[in-house]
Amino acid sequence: MDGGVSRFIRLKKMAALAMIFCLFSALFASILMISALAGTETGEFCPTCPDWTDLEGWLKKKDAYEKAQMSGQQADSQNSEETAATNEIDPAKSYALPGLITSPAPSVFQGDRIILDVRPREDYLAGHISGARNLYWKELQKDGILDVAAAEDALGMAGVKKADHLLICSGSNQDEAFVFWALSYLGQNNISLLDGGLSAAKEAGGSLVTNAVSPQQANYTASIVPWLLVTPDNLESRLSLANVRVLDARDFSDYGMSRLGNESICLSLDKIYDNSRIKGADILKDLFDRRLDPSSPVIVYGTPQAYSLFYSLRLMGYNATLLDGDWWKDTKWAISNVK
Repeated sequence: MDGGVSRFIRLKKMAALAMIFCLFSALFASILMISALAGTETGEFCPTCPDWTDLEGWLKKKDAYEKAQMSGQQADSQNSEETAATNEIDPAKSYALPGLITSPAPSVFQGDRIILDVRPREDYLAGHISGARNLYWKELQKDGILDVAAAEDALGMAGVKKADHLLICSGSNQDEAFVFWALSYLGQNNISLLDGGLSAAKEAGGSLVTNAVSPQQANYTASIVPWLLVTPDNLESRLSLANVRVLDARDFSDYGMSRLGNESICLSLDKIYDNSRIKGADILKDLFDRRLDPSSPVIVYGTPQAYSLFYSLRLMGYNATLLDGDWWKDTKWAISNVK
């Protein structure tokens, strides 16, 4: 009797163990199935869900998946670099009139622009940009003042035509700026200055040559733009304009000794240039906007520094005119602190 009971108990335990084994087997199979299908509900491959029913096949798919991902990341990186390069802002383009300034990259010297080197002849012959013509800036003057007849002769000798697109270069931003203003007054369009001059061009990798260019002489005739020059005859009418602003380009020490009228403002070139390079458009905009109304006429005086100030104002789109020379000191509007 006891033996039968014992046998019954053992059979019951074995049945229980068998039931538990079956339950664990079913659970394990379910886990395998879930692992195989996880991440595939949308039809996409799941790189973190091994398919235990076909592990070798899953590993091949995983390898292909990772290679595709790496290729996509490289493409995205390249696209990002290309986008960044495309979106990089050329500093020149942020100026109001970017066509008036040329960055000193070697590639800019190629094309249909006529390059005018406005240094003295001996400096030009010692080394200049290939193809550049020499036009010494002082050849445009007589007694230190722009002379229309002299300028027409010098431009004709350099073979310059009214339709030419000119790039002016020199070793001094004031020399370049004088030629810019003089040509603007003579009615020449399409004038650009080389930012930083020849030193910047050499730093950018440009090479200089010593062979002189002999251009075919042209017949240059000026088309004067009267507004761009303040003369003894029109100074009073210019000063009487509504909202006119008067800027002194000299150093503050010179401005303190004498100035043109009580309302003139000292704006020296150290605020506008870093050595030979003009400052960025954001700096110039802030500098000018705090002193000037963009719609107001601006009279610039204090040559030779005034040429560079005039150029910077035109670059930023201001309506500037220039008083050439120091004859203003003998007018009734001159204020002197020297007794």
